[in-house]
Amino acid sequence: MPALELDLAVAPSPADRVALVRAQLEPIRSRVALLDSYRRESLCRLATTAPAAESAAEVLDLAYAIRWRELEPDSPADDSADEMREEVMDE
Repeated sequence: MPALELDLAVAPSPADRVALVRAQLEPIRSRVALLDSYRRESLCRLATTAPAAESAAEVLDLAYAIRWRELEPDSPADDSADEMREEVMDE
């Protein structure tokens, strides 16, 4: 198997998956908009009954939590987001 195919066969780590979702949430600039997005995601999750859905839900929850902390008005977003990323990577 060529190296490229082998790389595609390896599943991304949970931290990489959270980082990918978090990056997709970056354009959201307010907690109100983030909450609306989270509500829409939650409705989609209610319709999903697949066993892998729990893992995906955890990734989404962590990514939203990181973005929520980044949008906190009175705290340094970079520090809190970095701490949460470290916790995810340690799991």
